Amino acid sequence: MELVDRELPKILKYYNVDNLGLIFDGYEPVNPDKLLYYWHNPKTGELYVALLADFIIEFVGDGEPGDICEDYWPEHTCDWQVDHWLCSDGNASDFNNYDKWFYWPECGDKCAFAKLKDDVSALKGRELEHAVPTISEEEMLSRKIERQKLTGIDFQAHS
Repeated sequence: MELVDRELPKILKYYNVDNLGLIFDGYEPVNPDKLLYYWHNPKTGELYVALLADFIIEFVGDGEPGDICEDYWPEHTCDWQVDHWLCSDGNASDFNNYDKWFYWPECGDKCAFAKLKDDVSALKGRELEHAVPTISEEEMLSRKIERQKLTGIDFQAHS
């Protein structure tokens, strides 16, 4: 469960922010099932985040954007106030069509993208990873298939 380097520009394009000149600041796991990928606008300092998880419970696509709050690992706690969630078509008033709020990366998880109320200075002192892995499409597909098999086995065990 992680993004690969070739997907970062695809995500920015999907959410129509590829023309802002955003700079990738790094990423961090905030719980076993959720990673946050950070970018900032060098002209304004505005901070953006891509949330990657298999299940997203934040207020994506809601009129009240909420926050991204985690305290699973002490070194990666966060309480980000979301300014607004971005969607693929720019129509942020259509809350019923969730497909436009989520980017579906190769890893099989779900990705949502938000502009945070904080600026880039809020990342100071955070332990971020900077090297996004390079994994071939074939390897990623193999991992996705294996994960689906394990999910099926887990589902059968609980049925």
